[in-house]
Amino acid sequence: MKLGSIGKERDEQSLGNLFEIEFDKVIENIMDKRTYPEDKRKVQINIIFIPGQDRERVRIAYDIKTTLAPIMGGNTEFDIFEDGEELIIRPTVSSSRLKGQVDYRDVLPDDDGVYPEEE
Repeated sequence: MKLGSIGKERDEQSLGNLFEIEFDKVIENIMDKRTYPEDKRKVQINIIFIPGQDRERVRIAYDIKTTLAPIMGGNTEFDIFEDGEELIIRPTVSSSRLKGQVDYRDVLPDDDGVYPEEE
């Protein structure tokens, strides 16, 4: 019996097809720059054989489990302030600036939606 035959008899995806789906998930996880590159990934296939009383029929149960590398953690900051009755949430901009660096809040458009001209 081939892996491609297991599960196929009831129009289900075969174990071979399920492996291909999980394999693609592993490759996608490996290529994801947000994961730790050295972490091991795992596809675990369990095949359980359950013989009948007369030993003439055997039921095969199977499952597949994939373990992927987690997304790397991090942190970020945001500012919360009120503008009238509206609550505004926006990313925090560092207060330490390099020479010539502009804070995006310094060039916000005026009430007409026009950005100020450079001086």
